[in-house]
Amino acid sequence: MTRVSYPISGHQLLLALLGLMIALGGGVHVAPVRVLPPPGMVYIPAGVFIMGTNTGRADEGPAHTVYLPAFYIDRYEVTTAAYARFLNARGGLANCEGFRCAEVRPDVPQSPLESSGYGIRPVPGYERHPVTWVSWYGARAFCRFYGKRLPTEAEWEKAARGTDGRVFPWGNVYRSRRANVGQVWNGTTPVGAFPLGLSPYGALDMAGNVWEWVADDYRPYPGSTYRSPFFGKYKVVRGGSWNHPVADARTTVRDIAHPARRLGVVGFRCARTAP
Repeated sequence: MTRVSYPISGHQLLLALLGLMIALGGGVHVAPVRVLPPPGMVYIPAGVFIMGTNTGRADEGPAHTVYLPAFYIDRYEVTTAAYARFLNARGGLANCEGFRCAEVRPDVPQSPLESSGYGIRPVPGYERHPVTWVSWYGARAFCRFYGKRLPTEAEWEKAARGTDGRVFPWGNVYRSRRANVGQVWNGTTPVGAFPLGLSPYGALDMAGNVWEWVADDYRPYPGSTYRSPFFGKYKVVRGGSWNHPVADARTTVRDIAHPARRLGVVGFRCARTAP
């Protein structure tokens, strides 16, 4: 009698192997899904992290555990070129929720933006530098225009320090050449110029270069006894700047600014809720 063999398909083979694994009690191991973030953003997974510190300034504590759903945050601070494109696309400086979006030259000679016969453009050489002289309203309007939002203060801190409570994005000890702080470079530097300063999730310049607007009003942390006349009136900025000392570049440091003000040491980055 002639035996006829029938080739098994790949699908049948996979089912057979799965059945064998289950029969042997090994179960089925499913590899975790790799999340692909939108262009220019990094993914921050859901979970808890330590926010604040018990060894910093009065408004930095107490340290407490916060749970956050998954979200994305920009890898870099928003650049001058990107902000100029936004202003030109929407046609103006003075209509960010009724407040001036940003300052430009010649009105403010230090601004990295300038007015030209063709609209607003970056000052030559500042295209890749973080935009500054932008109000909180101008920052929020930019994020919304591109389907994003300003990060919350908690989101910003988690993206900067990860889940191990580190002092700087790269670890617990300050290292030179990892951030633009302390007036070493006497001005802003192009975004991403300090790759060794990478945060645990891959965001850059979360220490130094420019302070960054976040969504929140300035408030005390849960359990804090610290009081300030600025609570509820000012917005929080995070991360330190080129013009501030190393101590201000710690991941837990909080500073404040009035949301309508435009400052030469304040910029921003955007966030987005992950599905």
